[in-house]
Amino acid sequence: MFPISVCSRLPTGRYGNMLSASKRVIVSKDEDFAQRRAVTLSGPSIVWIRLPNTRSRDLLRWFDKALPEIVTSLEAGEVIAEVL
Repeated sequence: MFPISVCSRLPTGRYGNMLSASKRVIVSKDEDFAQRRAVTLSGPSIVWIRLPNTRSRDLLRWFDKALPEIVTSLEAGEVIAEVL
């Protein structure tokens, strides 16, 4: 089981530092997260899902297949993993 948090804006300050230090990642379809992270020097990594609207079970099935590549990208130091 993984801890899941829901947020509507990119965490900054203490919360953003906490997410970065604990190596947590924000997974979102919201372009704003990726844009904000692209212009900041620190903060949590972002997995930006750019898939069309789809059923949750189909999205989770796709995500399960893509997860190894996402993890590899983030472990390589990428701060934004864009998923098309």
